Amino acid sequence: MFCMALLVLSCAPAYAGWAAVEKDYLDPGRQTVYIDPDTVSREENLVTIRQLTDYKWMQGNAGFGSFMMGSHRFLSTITRKQFDCAAQRVRLLAFTEFSRHMGTGISANGYVDQDAWLPVEPESINRALWELGCGKE
Repeated sequence: MFCMALLVLSCAPAYAGWAAVEKDYLDPGRQTVYIDPDTVSREENLVTIRQLTDYKWMQGNAGFGSFMMGSHRFLSTITRKQFDCAAQRVRLLAFTEFSRHMGTGISANGYVDQDAWLPVEPESINRALWELGCGKE
C-alpha cells in the first residue's frame, strides 16, 4: 500500500517530513498539498492521515491594522483526517491554521465535529488522499 503511495508523491523538496501530493486535478497555482507519510495509520478500513495545505496567498477574512493581519487570516493549515476506505467517506479530526507558510507562525485551532462524515468527492484533495491511504490507484 505505501509503495503505491510513494509513486504519487512529488520529488520536490520535502519540509520536515512532508511529501507533496501530485494529481492532475489539484490546483498547484493555488496551493500545495502535503502528507506526513510517517504518521499514516490504518486500523481495518479506517486510515488516518496528517495533511498540510500550503496556500500561495493569504486565506480567510480581511483583518485590520497596519499589516492587515486578522485572527482569521492564514497561509497554511495542518489537518488530521480519517478515511473509511470501504464507504469512501472522510471526517475531519483536527485542524490548525497558521499565519505563515508550511505550518509556521501564529497558530489557531479550529472547531471540529468529529461525527460529521462526508463523501469523498471525485477529483478532490480528499480523493487524492483516499487513494493514497486506501491504496486505490
